[in-house]
Amino acid sequence: MADAPRAQPMVVDGQELVAVSGEDFERLLAIRRQVGGQNARIRALTATLGSLVTMLDDIDGAVAAMHAAHTCVCGRCEGCTALATLSEWVREARRTAAARGRAGRTGRAG
Repeated sequence: MADAPRAQPMVVDGQELVAVSGEDFERLLAIRRQVGGQNARIRALTATLGSLVTMLDDIDGAVAAMHAAHTCVCGRCEGCTALATLSEWVREARRTAAARGRAGRTGRAG
């Protein structure tokens, strides 16, 4: 990491200002642009995650409807197995999305 900017505090017209070299100023601007870009990417990913959670809700509803329409109650046929597998995948994806969403809001890894 580069050296910290060498700031020189001063007062101009009663307002406290900090003078930095042109090189340090350019470095600070570059960091600001990087943070802005990262912030935009995070907002886009958060919106995508929200859309995916909505899709999971729709899939879960469709699987529940298919399960209700499935007349077999054996739990062992291909239909029962497929519906149980789909339900578990949806639950797991929801848990993952919820953990990622919490990590994004709290700043912790999920």
